[in-house]
Amino acid sequence: MKNIVLKITLAVFFITTLVSCTEDETALPATTVTISNEDFQTAVNSTDLDIASWTNFNETGAWKWREKTYTTGGVTNGYAEFSAFNSGSVNTAWLISPEINLDVAHKKGVAFEVAQHHLDVDSPNNSLQVFISTNYDGTNVLAATWTPLQANVPTKSVAWYQFVASNVDLSAYNGKAHIAFKFKGSGTDTTLDGAFQVDNFLFYKLNN
Repeated sequence: MKNIVLKITLAVFFITTLVSCTEDETALPATTVTISNEDFQTAVNSTDLDIASWTNFNETGAWKWREKTYTTGGVTNGYAEFSAFNSGSVNTAWLISPEINLDVAHKKGVAFEVAQHHLDVDSPNNSLQVFISTNYDGTNVLAATWTPLQANVPTKSVAWYQFVASNVDLSAYNGKAHIAFKFKGSGTDTTLDGAFQVDNFLFYKLNN
């Protein structure tokens, strides 16, 4: 499990580079401004995730994303998790961010961390994908257009519970948008019942 100190240093850590830059990759940002963030520190362990302005939608199966906590060394960390283990069904579940305003700056992006545990295979049937939508109305998830984003999602070769960082450039997008984490897995197939965890979601702009 990652050290809680990452929550303090998150904004500094993520400004150093962009995953898929369309601008001059040698230009370092002069100033980074955090627009919004969610560190999941209000999580109530093992409850359905219910955080203001976040959408928790189960497309297939009865289970939803869960609020989870982990305590080590007297420090408790909160995060979001979906595990298909013992769900009794095939699961497709969405965790969708609050609306973000992409017109705040030309250069902007989102950063977050993802971990996995008990992932037996690298399969689209047990996976986590990250999407962006500019026409999601906040209610009808399946009616929106979702475009996949290139994110750093851990594979089965990554150690369990080891959070890896993603930093996604959104400079090509304008208007209002939402970011979605889409989980797929199965509680009826033990090779597809692995879990993914999400933490430290950050929307920022660059001024340089």
